[in-house]
Amino acid sequence: LTLENSGSVARDHLASERTFLAYARTSLTIASTGVALVQLFMLSAVTNQHLERYARPLGAVMIVLGLFTLAIGVLRYFLIQDALIRGKYPVARLSTSVLSFVMLAIVIVVL
Repeated sequence: LTLENSGSVARDHLASERTFLAYARTSLTIASTGVALVQLFMLSAVTNQHLERYARPLGAVMIVLGLFTLAIGVLRYFLIQDALIRGKYPVARLSTSVLSFVMLAIVIVVL
């Protein structure tokens, strides 16, 4: 799906930069959550040995998901910049759906 870009060009480019920064903040938050989960599970592992087995893999998955989010943000930023130059705007549906589904799956696993 591609929409015509008939608004202010400067406004659109600045909005694209803000969106990229939002992807960067989100990726940092996801990776930080992975580190926090590892620390929390290691502290809880003193009383429950089964949690220690899942702590590092879950933390690694969260860090990789954070890096994946950053990669999507970078790719999307350059895709949008190119599209805005051509006067178009591609709508993001797949990347946001995949990230939402993976985050939901991780929340379900942690609970």
